[in-house]
Amino acid sequence: MGFVLLVFLAWLVLLLFTSMNKKLTFIENTFVYLSAMVIHINYTWIVYEELNMADISQQILDNSGFLIHRSITLPITLAITLNLVRTAPSLGSKLIKVAVSVAFLVSAVMIARYFGIVDYKKWNIGYEIIYLFLLHLVVQFLLNYFGQLKTRGVNEA
Repeated sequence: MGFVLLVFLAWLVLLLFTSMNKKLTFIENTFVYLSAMVIHINYTWIVYEELNMADISQQILDNSGFLIHRSITLPITLAITLNLVRTAPSLGSKLIKVAVSVAFLVSAVMIARYFGIVDYKKWNIGYEIIYLFLLHLVVQFLLNYFGQLKTRGVNEA
């Protein structure tokens, strides 16, 4: 059941992303997707494999659900959020959009925990929330830096 819910969330996120009016360019969206995915894969490798703070289920479907969440749901959710943040008129509106995104991602993690896909040993949901907020900030910073590099490259040419 956990696999089905995580796949449903992934398809829901993909549907929202493909149907929304995007404010980032194709290259910027790709950059956000890839940078979020690379950071999150390294995070999961450090927390789950190296520090043994959490376990991932070894059942095939459960492990596939975890991989779908890690490689599709989370990066696409960040891309959706950064597209929405780009159109937000105020800082409060931007923070609310990031908070909703973090709440969505935490609900996916809670589904994974409930169905035994992920089991926390020395980790808790508070750390996960802090990590997700920091991930949003880091990817936003990287996107701003990427935009500056594009502008500098065009001005130098």
